[in-house]
Amino acid sequence: MTELTIEQALQKGIEAHKAGRIEEADRYYTAILQVQPLHPDANHNLGVLAVSVGKLQESLEFFVQALEANQKVEQFWISYIDVLIKLNLKDKARTILSEAKNKGLSDQHYSQFAQKLSLQPNLSNSAQEGFIKAQDLRETGKYIEAIKILEDY
Repeated sequence: MTELTIEQALQKGIEAHKAGRIEEADRYYTAILQVQPLHPDANHNLGVLAVSVGKLQESLEFFVQALEANQKVEQFWISYIDVLIKLNLKDKARTILSEAKNKGLSDQHYSQFAQKLSLQPNLSNSAQEGFIKAQDLRETGKYIEAIKILEDY
């Protein structure tokens, strides 16, 4: 097998990720972190993978590592804050949102998160999961499905 550069491994991981080959993408990103544990893109992408398989809590460490390595990438902030909100860690999300704003988070994203944080009710875990699913459906234009989920709570 040919040795890959970090950049080549990252590109192969991204390609696998986009194609839905989660395990393959995980192997590439993990291999990068074995060589460069603080690699911001590999950390962020592993966090995104973790979220995609429902491991929200586990994703946080990857997003923190990505931000510690590079606070200039807006997507790193967005991913981290989004997961904090989904985990109902509102106080932490507000703190990180403020920090992100100071580091250059766009007004548009700041406003979206501020709105989510002020409108998100205190819900039980199962209701919280339903609320998150409904939000995700709404954001993808599936309004009827979102309403049906919310009617169950």
